[in-house]
Amino acid sequence: MFDLTGNVAVVTGASAGLGRQFALALARQGADVAILARRKEKLEAVAKEIEALGVTCLPVACDVTDTEQIKGAVEKVVSELGTVDILVNNAGGGSCIPLEELPDEEWRKVLTLDLDGAFYCMKYFGRVMLEKGYGRVINIASILGKGGLKELPVIAYASAKGGIINMTRQAATEWAEKGVTVNALCPGFFASEANGPEAMQSMNDFIVTRTAMSRPGRDGELDSSVVFLAAKESTYVTGAILTCDGGWTAI
Repeated sequence: MFDLTGNVAVVTGASAGLGRQFALALARQGADVAILARRKEKLEAVAKEIEALGVTCLPVACDVTDTEQIKGAVEKVVSELGTVDILVNNAGGGSCIPLEELPDEEWRKVLTLDLDGAFYCMKYFGRVMLEKGYGRVINIASILGKGGLKELPVIAYASAKGGIINMTRQAATEWAEKGVTVNALCPGFFASEANGPEAMQSMNDFIVTRTAMSRPGRDGELDSSVVFLAAKESTYVTGAILTCDGGWTAI
């Protein structure tokens, strides 16, 4: 069950952090993987890790806010790997600036990367899936798309991730009879390139207090969720918002 051999997965924001983990998780199940990000040298390092698992990995330098670059990435992936079966929309970022002080350009920057980028990738990679009548889209949202956070001023990030959640539901509805499922994964607090050791330490007290398991997520604890949503067996799962947060949203 959940064997992805013969599938081609595309993971955005895969040069580090959670994107790298998602790409490795899919590769361990047998998928060939195209990894997208802006930093080609970091992509190439991740590609070596993935290829060591015995699958093919294609690193593609791509800015997901640029539709022409996305179109070029689609062409490259299809040309070299043959198709697209799985899309993990992971690229994103945010900033900690109070709402009343947030510069207009910063608001637009975060929404363009987090929300627009996911939409563009879903649109253009989705066309490949729709043409053959099969696909798995996994949009990476956040628990901060499901509720506010008193401890940090993350208005732009929270707004974008909330948009990802309902964009997922609408896309799932539109593609439900076309063989393409669309789901969202909402991680809790995990260490990543953005959430480095210092950041995780500074947030530790409120993470422990507000999480039922009294700890942040650990490496590998998102793997089963992304593999499940990517699997052929998940035929009847679409429009789902899967939370992996140690019980944060249960309290």
